[in-house]
Amino acid sequence: MSGEWALPGFTEVDRLGEGSFGRVVLARQDRTGHLVAIKYLFARHLDDPRLVDAFRQEARVLSQVISPHVARLHEFIETPQGAAIVMEAVPGVPLREILRSDGTLDPEAALAVLKGSLLGLSAAHHAGIVHRDYKPDNVLVDAQRQSKLVDFGIAVLAGQAGLSVGTPAYMAPEQWSGNTASPATDVYAATCVFFQCVAGHRPFEADSTEVLRNLHAHAPIPFGEAPEPVRGLITRGMAKNPAERPASADAFLTELESTAVAAYGRDWEERGWGRLAQRAGALLALSPLAMLAGASVVAPAGAGAAAVAGSGGVAAAGAGGGVLVKAGAILAGAALVGTGVVVVVANSGEEPPPVVQNVALQVNTNTTTDRAPGSTVDVNAQFLTVNGGSDPAVVQRINNALREPVDRWVAYISRSAPEWGPNTEGPPSIGTDATIGLHNDDLLSVRYTHKVANPPHSTWTFKTSALTFDLHTGDLLNPDKLLRPEKLNPPGMAELAEVLWPGGDPCGEKTGTPAIPVDTLTDPDSIERPVEALLTPDGVEFAIEMQSFGGSTACGVDETKVSYDSLGGLFAPGVLAKVDAVPPSSAPPSSRTTGAAVKLDVGPLTLEVPPTWTRRSQGLEQVIVDAAECADPVKYFNCRYFMVTDNTKANAEQPAYVPGKPYRRSSNGRACNAAGRKDLWQNGNHTLQEATETQVGGRPARFERWTVECVPRDANGGVGEVRVTQRIWFVPDSDVVIVDEWDVPGLAGMLNSAEWN
Repeated sequence: MSGEWALPGFTEVDRLGEGSFGRVVLARQDRTGHLVAIKYLFARHLDDPRLVDAFRQEARVLSQVISPHVARLHEFIETPQGAAIVMEAVPGVPLREILRSDGTLDPEAALAVLKGSLLGLSAAHHAGIVHRDYKPDNVLVDAQRQSKLVDFGIAVLAGQAGLSVGTPAYMAPEQWSGNTASPATDVYAATCVFFQCVAGHRPFEADSTEVLRNLHAHAPIPFGEAPEPVRGLITRGMAKNPAERPASADAFLTELESTAVAAYGRDWEERGWGRLAQRAGALLALSPLAMLAGASVVAPAGAGAAAVAGSGGVAAAGAGGGVLVKAGAILAGAALVGTGVVVVVANSGEEPPPVVQNVALQVNTNTTTDRAPGSTVDVNAQFLTVNGGSDPAVVQRINNALREPVDRWVAYISRSAPEWGPNTEGPPSIGTDATIGLHNDDLLSVRYTHKVANPPHSTWTFKTSALTFDLHTGDLLNPDKLLRPEKLNPPGMAELAEVLWPGGDPCGEKTGTPAIPVDTLTDPDSIERPVEALLTPDGVEFAIEMQSFGGSTACGVDETKVSYDSLGGLFAPGVLAKVDAVPPSSAPPSSRTTGAAVKLDVGPLTLEVPPTWTRRSQGLEQVIVDAAECADPVKYFNCRYFMVTDNTKANAEQPAYVPGKPYRRSSNGRACNAAGRKDLWQNGNHTLQEATETQVGGRPARFERWTVECVPRDANGGVGEVRVTQRIWFVPDSDVVIVDEWDVPGLAGMLNSAEWN
């Protein structure tokens, strides 16, 4: 429509939907060519504080809920001319369209959709947010066997009361009267939609809203119209009293899994997604998003693609990872005029930093830029988030802890310097830099370095916050958890001090070695803890506030790195076993020396490799890289390596390898690193150059050599500037795949002489 405000730097491609609140369009970012979905608030609502605040609230909520089952926010922009939410997405169709086309779903398909939705709702609930408007319009289904939860426009914090808003056909009894919203409120709506999927109609229908309200509040639950095996789920999920429903999406998900397996077998989900994905693909072909179906979605590593809809619109495919920043930094080459910016979530416009290790739980770097509440101090702080994995509760627990040091840092400044500014040189600001020390299948260890630009006094310095997580449980391993319990006493602390300061007081202010009180290791403060410990592949980096140990202010922070060998009997064996440490000799982990070579255990195989080769886990893949050639073998993607992968295991981020095709165990595609072009992707034409029968460790194998063209990420086919050669060994009896894009010398011989564990 002519005269409507549009974001500078984006060109509208198609209109996807429109309602009373706003419109949703498919747009292309002019600078990068990436496609995104943009949700615009109608200009006529800009003078309505209630509606503008609701629009801001949706952006705030989306910035807090991080899950592959929830739409991901890129940017929120508000100027005097208009307001817009920019979101990433994958091609998808609303569940409403599938029900309109098919009427009902098989129980397994309905359970699959409900499971994906509960995973998305779980992420919201762990962030303390209730959706309040779950309905078929807000569940997007794609042809890649995933569903995405969208549209948090009327979400509230759990435990808060709100206006009586929502979609009447799916509103819980407590929601009609504006009573306290809870996760059980969303469980009710999700169960109503599940009933509609299996019964072919909504559980309660009426011409009058008041009659519909009474039906939800008092009418018997029509569970008898659903297939017998799932009636219990409907009865529990639609209980009139929220206390009688599953208390959370997590609890309901547990009931769903047990019910589905008991009624339909362990492969219920595979069957459920079979026809559902086909229907989504067929309907997508009729939408403006059909052109995106074959394109790679540019998203944060491991974030999974997200979908966005609104006002009845369909999803769009998007680009880039979301980070929290201030206005003016969000659009390259476009200046936003005016004031009144409230919340901005934006793509940084730069390549995302490399993921240290692409494991099942992957790490993204984000930035929050805002003003410390109640002060004149600006914030520019990095923080990390994780995504992926099979347990959303673990992911949310880790993400909450990863954000806490930044929030505490900002709160500390707000309390300490409410009027900071008049005595500083230039704008006062604070920040945090995030560093990943160790990331493998079991552990994540990160460091936040807090900083002050233009402080009121030159002596204002702040040290670091270090966080180490057990990725299986989400537990935070504070410094005391890294040491043996029997060492948490004065003699043990004296032993640790001797390891840290073998030459005595590092400040040179006292004789002897400073004492380390045990309580300094257990201090819960996440921004001024006296002792911080960052795990790395080859040792522990300690940052110690010497003033806490009797040192002067001038002594500051002592930073010392100690090898795991030096820590000896101090370090907790259970943690050390998960570190996968690089020994001082640089011999690879899990290896046994045999002369000039070592035997390296890689999944089901034992390979004889040069002594400098080491193994790194990358989710379902084992990466073998030459540590001598690679300056940082953790960031191996620019170094020569090959991979061994168990094809019996797969997930949404790493689908199974398909024999007879190039290797592509990544839903986000593969970059052309081996050709020296990580800006290009292996999305172009591919040609089979060689196919022969061979052996791996005495077992029959299929060898194939493919040439794959390197093209821009959004391309689908075509000839590129450069190409990558893939060498693939597939062992069908063991379902093991070995792939090499770097022409690793001697690899064929290593595989021929391999041993099977």
